[in-house]
Amino acid sequence: MPADSARQKRPVGEGKVKPEADQSQASVAVSAGGDGEGQGKPVRSKDKAKPDRSPADARKIKELEARFKELDDKYLRLRAEYDNHIKRTSKEKSELITYAGTQVFRLILPILDDLYRTVEHARQDESQKDDPVIQGVALIVDKFAKVLEAEGVQVFSSVGEAFNPELHEALMARPSNEHSAGIVLEEYEPGYKYRDKVIRHAKVVVSG
Repeated sequence: MPADSARQKRPVGEGKVKPEADQSQASVAVSAGGDGEGQGKPVRSKDKAKPDRSPADARKIKELEARFKELDDKYLRLRAEYDNHIKRTSKEKSELITYAGTQVFRLILPILDDLYRTVEHARQDESQKDDPVIQGVALIVDKFAKVLEAEGVQVFSSVGEAFNPELHEALMARPSNEHSAGIVLEEYEPGYKYRDKVIRHAKVVVSG
């Protein structure tokens, strides 16, 4: 019994040798508890020095830069010329569409002038002013003028207005006591506009 009780009072694990891992923990802890300088930082390699350019390379670079600038300037000039060409052709196309009938109206106006003169001459003759043919021609002239007006062709008055070279063509100058110089005294042939463009200048006599 005494021997059994002595064995029971022995502490558990007494006399057993601890593993080597347990014995080395202290040394590991000491080494891990240092100041830590230099730990966890990647080692950087020194930057390699850039090679120096040779005079030939520098000269070649300057030549390429000058060539690039020359081509860039040429491109900008060509682009500006192209833009101007597009604007000019677009304007010409727009005017062509807007004033498409100009040439036709210019050919018609002399015929209308002849019809007007025929009617006016007949009305001055007492024997012809009531002629049904003349009255029929007068109706045709009026319809003709209304059709042209509906299409944008309009006659503009000139007598009594100041001479304007953009509207009038002076055939002669005549002295006048009633008007100062440069006033339209008489109109031989009326002027016409198609929309806002003069398609025929009025032929006039101007005070001198």
